[in-house]
Amino acid sequence: MKLAERCADAPAAQRSKEALGPGAAFVGGGTALQLAWAEGAPPGLTLIDVNHLPQARGIDIRRGVLRIGAAVRLEAVRTDARVRQFAPLLAQACDGLAALSVRHLATLGGNVGWRFGDTLAALLAMGAQAELADGQQVPLDGLMARPELPLVVALHVDGGRLPRIAFYEKVGRRAAFSPSRLALAVCADPGPPGGAGLLQDLRIGASGAGLRGRRLQAAERCLSGPGEVTLREACAHDLPEDTAIARLAARLLTGHLHL
Repeated sequence: MKLAERCADAPAAQRSKEALGPGAAFVGGGTALQLAWAEGAPPGLTLIDVNHLPQARGIDIRRGVLRIGAAVRLEAVRTDARVRQFAPLLAQACDGLAALSVRHLATLGGNVGWRFGDTLAALLAMGAQAELADGQQVPLDGLMARPELPLVVALHVDGGRLPRIAFYEKVGRRAAFSPSRLALAVCADPGPPGGAGLLQDLRIGASGAGLRGRRLQAAERCLSGPGEVTLREACAHDLPEDTAIARLAARLLTGHLHL
């Protein structure tokens, strides 16, 4: 394993990754990579350091949209007043994420790029946009469906209007700071009076150890309009690889939404 020469900017880092192909990986704090390499790092891997890319640094808010650089450490995300005001679910996700020493090393981009990070559930529920190396912004949920992720330099969250219904819950395997069985986040607004309890603008994000971050779209449809399946069946459709996690997701949604 070797460290590639630091790139001057994000487009150069993306070009370097494309040239090296599967033999390279982006690295920030490195904590997510260590988890991915629980059984050992791939031989001959080249690491592309993205810590110092100008585009990936800092937290800012403009016109109600919060921009968080991918190289920002998770502890800085957790404690930032702007994040707590405009993206409270993300701050809550960071509250129970790993130990303090890890949060001082781990980056938001690494937690997202790992695909299993707890922050993904919150970011997906908030409808986050991912800023790529070329400046393009794409929906995070669509990006996570790609077989290979490009370099993400920042995450954007529209904090101009917070949803009236919002919650985040992490169910771990043991006490605090354990790997999550399921991290679940919801953002929604109540439907009109007489709307049979259906929700509007509903987004449900889920992630966990061994569970790639995703939107629970079948569950969203079930809770947003009259459907032919139960919530439990919808969660089973969204989480087909683990029936126990699907049942857990249905129970959490039922409890938090008072169904």
